[in-house]
Amino acid sequence: MAVLGADVEQLDQLVRKFDEEAQKIDTTISTIGTQLNQTWWQGPDSERFRSEWESSCTSQLRQVIQQLQAFATDCRKQAQEQRQVSQS
Repeated sequence: MAVLGADVEQLDQLVRKFDEEAQKIDTTISTIGTQLNQTWWQGPDSERFRSEWESSCTSQLRQVIQQLQAFATDCRKQAQEQRQVSQS
């Protein structure tokens, strides 16, 4: 017979880890953006670089944040469902 279920404490830890890592990425985006804006750099290379950072890099990093948050939400839901089943 197969054993199904989950360790809800471990799921809770996983939720916290997903949330923490998403926050770290958000902080990184902000820190680099601030540093980039404070860096004196003029010319077409600067414009290209800043544009790529803003349009491509930050967009991709924000997608990673959204995915991590979605995983956290799913794990949170799974833990709640497991708690409900275990109480039955």
